[in-house]
Amino acid sequence: MAKKALKLFLLFIGIIFLLFYFNIIWKSPPYYKTDKQVELTVPIMDMETYMKIVNDHKRPYMFTVNSKSGGKAIIIGTDHINDPNHIQFDSIRHYWKKHKPTIALVEGRLGFFFKWIHNPIKEYGESGLTSKLAKADNVDLYTWEPSREDEIEMLIKKHSAKKLAMFYSLRPFFQLPESERNQNNLQNLIEERTNYKALENSISKWQEIDSILKIDFPKLNWKTFNSGYGYPGYLHDIWNDSNLARDKHMIDIISEQVNKGKTVFVTMGASHAPRIENALKSVIK
Repeated sequence: MAKKALKLFLLFIGIIFLLFYFNIIWKSPPYYKTDKQVELTVPIMDMETYMKIVNDHKRPYMFTVNSKSGGKAIIIGTDHINDPNHIQFDSIRHYWKKHKPTIALVEGRLGFFFKWIHNPIKEYGESGLTSKLAKADNVDLYTWEPSREDEIEMLIKKHSAKKLAMFYSLRPFFQLPESERNQNNLQNLIEERTNYKALENSISKWQEIDSILKIDFPKLNWKTFNSGYGYPGYLHDIWNDSNLARDKHMIDIISEQVNKGKTVFVTMGASHAPRIENALKSVIK
């Protein structure tokens, strides 16, 4: 009986291995650790400045940067849409086929994906399609996001642990439908998002966030607030600095690979592309 169970277990493990090997099941793309950080001579556009052009720039926002080494970056900023028939996905396919990248970078970590039952665009939008193209062509795939630990390390130099814990807990909470914005979900997010050394014991209960919001932002109802492109007060400052930190990490990755002669294909939300354009072009040699 034990031998039979062992054989079935080994068979199961073998099947899972084959499903991963043939890209039937995907795991989240790994983080990318750069060799060094580049010094920016041209700053990344902050969110305050971006808000002045948010409704005016093209979508998708696309540009290419070439280096003397022969490397290049193809940047495509899209709306976060999960409709497979949307025309923006044709642009991703077209530029992928045209440039034949050697490395791909996507926004976010994605999650579990089973090719036989999931549609990559319906599940993960532009990141899903880019991942599908990379896996089909055996191209290296990474997320351009810093790890949460690395992002916290960058932000803790400027913002307190308590304020960062509030921001990281509320940011995904504000994306939930109002019907799901309850105390239990907020508590779960607090426990998940403060599970980092720098944020330990900063906030532990949803009542703490509720109390702080009532004092610092008395007009904000956390059950109905729509963050959109902004937050109030110091939460807005953290939001802006978080975006800048993420974009800086992305630029570090792209410049490192492009200056090595690689063709880097990057998809992202529409706001990131115009904000990094001038800064990225300034560091590609």
